[in-house]
Amino acid sequence: MRGGVIRASAECCNLRRLFMLGDFSVYHFRACGPGADFSLPASHHERIAFSTDGEIVANGERLDVRDMLYAPRGSRIEVRAAGRANIYVAEAMGVSKGRQFVKRWREAVRIEAGRDSYARIITLMLGEEDPCDRLLAGYTESVGGTWTGYPPHRHDSKPEAYIYYGMSPGFGVQLLMDEEGEEAYVVRDNDVVFIERGYHPNVGVSINGIKYAWVIAAPAGRRDLSVEVHPLFSSVPMGASHLKIKRD
Repeated sequence: MRGGVIRASAECCNLRRLFMLGDFSVYHFRACGPGADFSLPASHHERIAFSTDGEIVANGERLDVRDMLYAPRGSRIEVRAAGRANIYVAEAMGVSKGRQFVKRWREAVRIEAGRDSYARIITLMLGEEDPCDRLLAGYTESVGGTWTGYPPHRHDSKPEAYIYYGMSPGFGVQLLMDEEGEEAYVVRDNDVVFIERGYHPNVGVSINGIKYAWVIAAPAGRRDLSVEVHPLFSSVPMGASHLKIKRD
């Protein structure tokens, strides 16, 4: 399986696990008003919590839209919404007992990646230098009609989730491709695509572009942003990027 799409649910105040690939999972909670809350018990997982469209309090930390809380292995997660919000928690099995910290959207590293028809802004929230065991995370935002995840690349040992937001009333098209075939999904706000393997470029329609949070669960000891570019696109200039191209 290359991956698949999980459609957004309108149900309020129900913590829903959207998918599980091995020990990598993403949960969704739709808060329909202030005070809505949920918790996850302490476990051997490291986790990140964030909202794509509303303020929340997570483990005692106030988070603005797109801020991220990192909670190490052995931590409980407690989240309360300040109002309406779509809230996500991603987790993977931790290795060590680290420390909790917050990465602020407004203070994060931004990269003007690509060029022309594949220009986009990458906001790197949990990069290679952050004190995490396996998780890497950030946000990608493009202008209307441009591609992201481009040139098409893959990192088959590192499953990934794309969590879409801020596109209404428009939508995007997400491709999943490998040697066994190709699939295309229309994606809208709060849909989630899980990528188990293969190339995964996407494009937003002209009225809105495409926007999504991305979370990668790398193998222990191999937490990096290395990728392989599709051979047909090897001559496409990468431009500035957070990714590292593997060369033969």
